[in-house]
Amino acid sequence: MDEEQKVIEWITSELEPKTYTLQNYPVYQSGKRIIDKSGDYLIVYFHPLLKKVVYTFKGIEDHFFIAHNYC
Repeated sequence: MDEEQKVIEWITSELEPKTYTLQNYPVYQSGKRIIDKSGDYLIVYFHPLLKKVVYTFKGIEDHFFIAHNYC
């Protein structure tokens, strides 16, 4: 499974379909921005040094969290 597939798999396993808009987010490798109906967003990407899927939230982009099931 490649990096982008891991990112997409995490998104689809953790988030309810049809409750968000998915956009590419090329700032990060395999990055995806998930925007909810209120305009808040989550960014999910494959961290190149950790070799893991990580995510961050609107307003705290300088911090990230490891998606433990997708390492």
